[in-house]
Amino acid sequence: MEKQKIVDIKCLDYSAKINLSRGGNCISLRNSQYGAKLLREPDYSKELDNPYLYGMPIVFPANRILGGKFTFEDREYIFPINEPATGCHLHGELHKTEFQLVEKSENRIVCLYRADRDNPYLMFPHEFEIKIEYELNENGLIQKTEVKNLSDKNMPVFLGFHTTFNALFSEGSKPEDMKVLVEIAEEYERNMANYLPTGNKQIFDDVTTKLDTGEFSPFEEPMSRHYRCGRDGKMMIYDAGKKLSMVYENDEKFKFRLINNGNADEYILLEPQTCLANCQNSPFTREEAGFDYIEPGKSKKYISKIYIVEGEQR
Repeated sequence: MEKQKIVDIKCLDYSAKINLSRGGNCISLRNSQYGAKLLREPDYSKELDNPYLYGMPIVFPANRILGGKFTFEDREYIFPINEPATGCHLHGELHKTEFQLVEKSENRIVCLYRADRDNPYLMFPHEFEIKIEYELNENGLIQKTEVKNLSDKNMPVFLGFHTTFNALFSEGSKPEDMKVLVEIAEEYERNMANYLPTGNKQIFDDVTTKLDTGEFSPFEEPMSRHYRCGRDGKMMIYDAGKKLSMVYENDEKFKFRLINNGNADEYILLEPQTCLANCQNSPFTREEAGFDYIEPGKSKKYISKIYIVEGEQR
């Protein structure tokens, strides 16, 4: 088994582990006061069932690109088809790429990935840097991600995090007490053969309504939905028995959400994304689909927070 480069940080009741060998993924976030394990944690002593379903792995480019191809400013971009069943490129490879340790203190870490001519990222024709900073304080975890375009042309950017939470995030939590809130503006219908938006939008059904009002049980039924976030874009898991709220706040640049609870028996993914799946070839306008770019020499920053608060915050 390959040795992983894992770094620990700590502040008061919070502790975290960041795996530099796997895309600077925060693979563990705990709070000792509440006996909480917020993120689903990998066991590297055995083969993982799916590397995306642990911690908060970076996905770049986020989600699926049909045919792995698109054009931007008369340039053709080509990504390998790594999901043959759908004919798509899925999530990129940064989640399994080593990041360099740049700074480290007791409660903070900064890690970096750089793509250049000598070490290109896939077939992506841009030099760029992605810097991820994790900091713990008395209130929880702050994640800051900066993407910088080092090339001389506008660089398309599609960022997301495949963040996977334990549905029972605190010791002694019970399935019947857990409720999930995801503030939603719109639901995008998908072709479930390739998981790509069809061009239609869905009327809120029972599942979406429950998510939007904070009444969805992650143990109720398996589900996978794609949304544009609404209101403040808040996502949260509430434990009614313990009166604890686990809150996931995201930068407003993360306009979209992918929500998935697997087999409805263990975890729930609350995935912030800057763009709609297949935004590059979308049936919607690129503006609506979240297609974004960074100018040469410029950068964009994206901030997320995860924390526990007492009481109901829905």
